[in-house]
Amino acid sequence: MSQSPVTDSLEIILTNITEKLDSLQKDVTDLKVDMAEVKTELKIIDRRLEKVEGTQDALIQDVSDLKGAKSLIIPVVVAVLTSILTLLVRSIPNP
Repeated sequence: MSQSPVTDSLEIILTNITEKLDSLQKDVTDLKVDMAEVKTELKIIDRRLEKVEGTQDALIQDVSDLKGAKSLIIPVVVAVLTSILTLLVRSIPNP
């Protein structure tokens, strides 16, 4: 395989290479800027997620407290009903 000789001058070739390198450098700079923006947004999202997790923990605790209060309602109702029945039975006169 024979290769054709280069007919362009060295100056033109170097100019083309320089232009391509400049273009690549601009692309790299753009990528760095985009990466910085993504990191900033990620930090914001991370802070928001921490707030949501804190709220979730508080809600879980509130639900647990409500379940505990619900389990106390039944004994209180039974005690009140027992007291009422006791009062009714005592109010009936003995023959």
